Order: sequence, then C-alpha cells, then structure tokens
Amino acid sequence: MLGEFPDISDDSLILPRWIEAAQKRTLERTRRPIIAADIARFGEDETVIMRREGGCIRTYRAHHKDDTMRDIDDEAGKNDWVRAIIDVPGVGGGVVDRLAELDLTVIPYNGGEAPIDKERFVNARAEDYWTLRERFEQAEVDIDPDDDKLAAQLGSIKWGIDSRGRIKIESKDDMRKRGLPSPDRADTAAMIFSGRANAAPINVESHAGESITGDLMTKAW
Repeated sequence: MLGEFPDISDDSLILPRWIEAAQKRTLERTRRPIIAADIARFGEDETVIMRREGGCIRTYRAHHKDDTMRDIDDEAGKNDWVRAIIDVPGVGGGVVDRLAELDLTVIPYNGGEAPIDKERFVNARAEDYWTLRERFEQAEVDIDPDDDKLAAQLGSIKWGIDSRGRIKIESKDDMRKRGLPSPDRADTAAMIFSGRANAAPINVESHAGESITGDLMTKAW
C-alpha cells in the first residue's frame, strides 16, 4: 500500500505524484553504497540510518531511545559502505568520533551551516532539500514503497522565501506547531543526496591530540 500524503499546496516541496512515482520506480544499484545517519538518543525523534546506491535509497534502521553504537546491519556485505555522512548537532558528534577512531570514512554534516550557493539558499539544509526536490522531479530517486513514514514526511515538507529572496525550508519547530513529528527520515534522505557527502572525510591522523567532537561545532570541514 502506498503512503498517504497531505493535501498539496503551493509551498509543498516534493509533490505527491513525484513521491508515488519514486515508490513504483526501480533504479539500478551501484554496489557502492553511502550511509547517512540522523542520530537521536532520547525523546520522540528517531535515529535513522539510510543506505543509498545511486538513486536507490532505503531506511536500513530506525529506532527510538536506543544505543548509538548499534551495528548498521548483520548481513554479510551490508556494512561495506564507501562512506558515511553523519548529522553532528546533538549526539551525532560522538558517533563521528567513534567511526573516525575505527578508521572508517566519515563526513560530519550540519544543516545549519552556510550553503554552497549563498545567494540562493538560507543554509545547507535548504540547499540539500532543494537538491532532493530536483532529483524527485527528474525521476532520479527510487524509494521503498513500504516506508510510509518516509513518504509522509517527504510530502509534509514546506518551503518558502526569506526577505532576501533566498529559499528556506520549514523548521522542525514550525512543523511541530502544525502537529507533525520531526522529519527524521526526510532529513536523512536530503543529507544522503547532499553534495557534502562527497567532501573530504575526516580521520584520526589529521586530528591527533585534539577532540574531533569539540571541533565539529566550530570548523567547516
């Protein structure tokens, strides 16, 4: 059964027909997966781990109030990902530390930082959500037809223009005022298609003698 979507409006970021088409679409998998993770520890937000191969994305784990050190997957070969991009605000910094300590390819992500195109977007989150919108519009995304939460969250995201004419995405606080949960799965989808997923990863050697977690909040990687 396909997900149920909210009524369409002029400020809907991703149109229901694009989401429905992506649920029915099958794209070739590259066998070079990227992992993205939006980490939560307490409260009602989900920790979401998503896997992408080309335009095919799947939620591989989503849970509430659980250990941040859980294995990504027990199936042979599923952990052979090329790189991981981790949302660092909140508790995500510790996960980045641990992956770097294990000498795994990891990229810290902060949607509140400056976008690449500063004239067009308010922040990185807006820029990356717009990239996700364009991929849906251009039929470049394949999503799980059974992941109703992802479909509903994608359909609930709204966008607008600030006083300087830049594109912005509705905040999580404003979504909660509308009675909607935090769009953790949609955020992870935007993050996994981000151009920042191809940025230079961090490693232990380049930060010897300093705290990676502490630095994440002050440096642009």
